[in-house]
Amino acid sequence: MNVVGVKRLYEDPPGLVPVAYLPVGDLAEALRDADGWRGRANVCLSFLARVRLAPLYVLTVMVIGLVLDHAVSPRTRLRVVLANSSNVDNLRQHRVWTLVTSAFVLDGRVLVFVMVQLLLLLAVAEVMWGWRRLLEVFFVSNAVASCLVYGLLLAGVRANRIGTEITMAGDVGTSYGTHAVAGALAFTLPVRARRLLVPLALGVAVVPLLSDATFTDVGHLLATLLGFLAGWQMRRRPLAGRVRRPAPLRTGRTTAYAFADVAQARAALTTALRLQERLRLRLDDAVVAWSDGARRTHLRETREMSAIDGACAGGCWGVVLGTFAGLPLIGLVVGSVVAAAVAHWHDAGLRDSTVDATVRALPAGRGVLLLLGEAADRPALAGALAGIGGTPVPGIAEGAGVPDSR
Repeated sequence: MNVVGVKRLYEDPPGLVPVAYLPVGDLAEALRDADGWRGRANVCLSFLARVRLAPLYVLTVMVIGLVLDHAVSPRTRLRVVLANSSNVDNLRQHRVWTLVTSAFVLDGRVLVFVMVQLLLLLAVAEVMWGWRRLLEVFFVSNAVASCLVYGLLLAGVRANRIGTEITMAGDVGTSYGTHAVAGALAFTLPVRARRLLVPLALGVAVVPLLSDATFTDVGHLLATLLGFLAGWQMRRRPLAGRVRRPAPLRTGRTTAYAFADVAQARAALTTALRLQERLRLRLDDAVVAWSDGARRTHLRETREMSAIDGACAGGCWGVVLGTFAGLPLIGLVVGSVVAAAVAHWHDAGLRDSTVDATVRALPAGRGVLLLLGEAADRPALAGALAGIGGTPVPGIAEGAGVPDSR
């Protein structure tokens, strides 16, 4: 959405009570409504039924680790570790599969206590985000952090600042992905928890750099920062990065609800996102919009990326693709610039003209929630939003750019 005259505000406007989207906010609501510790325990157990990927991944890592510890010789174990390391030598020879396989191989012996910690962390993340987001955060961050470390080491070797022996060092394990998930979890929690957990996650990554820093410690810091970025994006753009692209726009897929003020509209947006989490509706886009006294339109988007979002995503994918050519840092720059330009000019999802025309048809100060989804989901949506004070705006025609008068 890049039409002239539409102003984006990523911060809450003055006087607005913030209504933030938090992944698995329904869990927080259920815990608040539960009666006593037994009720809270039952709620937690019911949500643990969502966990699928975390135990499967941890079990796979444990099995591979136990085989390498007890079923093969130390020499064979070393060969397996080096063959699956995302080090300079392997990536320079285009063994890019190590960006994935390195997360399944442990450099040391399997420690039950460490595996239990990993399982708990990943299980909490899967309950909050779902298995798809956990998969993206863990493995994408592992790959991007590995490529960034590769680029830094490659530049250091070429500049004769680092010895060439480091190019064949072992670089395997779950630590990059674990740091990324921990950072993302810290950023997707409410404000009070973030104030404590974000500095804690950052401190865990920074403290080792103050003493005998290794390239792995640098990778941990990069992975933590990538996790912060992922958590930040989950809160700002909960519908961004969807694999399934929206169906061709047609009249009847766009609905709008007017509210007395912006706070109610944002509460309605949170409600709609909760319904999607519970699989009661399927959204392709959702926008909260309002106009001020000067009749300027302001937006709060959930899917379309801004230039900053595009630069972050493009940089991550650019450094991975640049690794194929042995130019990860150049790929980082090129990917950031190209993706930022595309995100700035590309108008995806709900069109600016439709949003702007809908807002201008309402009195200044009123909030409106526009949704792009399936007509079959409207009864459930209307029932949920009616309790917040939402009034359907009739005749919204996506693609025409103005409210339909029919």
